[in-house]
Amino acid sequence: MTNSIVVDTGYWFALLDPKDGCHNQAQPKAGYLESMTVVFPWPVLYETLNTRLVKNRPGIQLFERLIKRPNACQIDDAPYRRTALADTFDEAVAGRRSISLCDMVIRLMLQDANLKIHALLTFNPRDFTDVCHSAKVQIL
Repeated sequence: MTNSIVVDTGYWFALLDPKDGCHNQAQPKAGYLESMTVVFPWPVLYETLNTRLVKNRPGIQLFERLIKRPNACQIDDAPYRRTALADTFDEAVAGRRSISLCDMVIRLMLQDANLKIHALLTFNPRDFTDVCHSAKVQIL
């Protein structure tokens, strides 16, 4: 079985848009998308396929090719939605962390031993360091 990787929205923005400030950092990491099973949580798809990206013809074409590859799979977020929603409000109201609902879903997926996620590709490691450490998920 191939190792699996979850890719955060910020990485997709950087990879798909040459004008993005992290584009040059994203390109060398694109090799992970070839060598691993790329897990697309639905919330990441919602965030990535925004109005700005769908107007970026080369970016949208590349993203479509990546999603249709045999090493790509979409993960339904239904099992994580209610907990992620509650946790997002709890964390923000208590002032512990301000984290998006999408990132909270990713955190829950990383903790799910049944998914067997091996790596996370993100430009925002602080939102995931604790959960990646406990779940033994490598941050790339």
